[in-house]
Amino acid sequence: MATITQRAARVANTISGNSPEVKVFPEAASQSFKAGEFVYLVSGKVTVCASNGTVILGMAVADASGTTDEDCAVYIANGDTVFEANIYHSTVGSAVTAITDVGVCYALLVSSNKHYVDKEDTDNDAFQVRRISPKDIVGDTYGRVEFQVIASVRQLGDGS
Repeated sequence: MATITQRAARVANTISGNSPEVKVFPEAASQSFKAGEFVYLVSGKVTVCASNGTVILGMAVADASGTTDEDCAVYIANGDTVFEANIYHSTVGSAVTAITDVGVCYALLVSSNKHYVDKEDTDNDAFQVRRISPKDIVGDTYGRVEFQVIASVRQLGDGS
């Protein structure tokens, strides 16, 4: 088993095989999010999500401009879009991919401009794991998983 480099989250694919849905919204003031971070709308403007986020619009396509009201493209979290991110647990021995992760819901963890699937937090569900990423194998430390944002957390509703 390997220890996988922790990377920015990304869009993995879509259920339909189409391109992921992208919408443009104005950027909120003082944003410094990076591409691959989850965002949501506050007063109609794109703002980075915090750990344990209970509302997710989607994923930033590009880094924040740092300019209020600048156009900001977002991959929309809907019933079609599948994302990929590293799993995380504060106990390294528990931060491994497992076949039993499939179907389980976990929280969002944010650290150093990277967003993770937090195996430690099953109380603040945001993501449901669909499968272990084909880039990694079961038992990898900080391995990647493919997941969807659960319907109750999607800011724009189901969208499927």
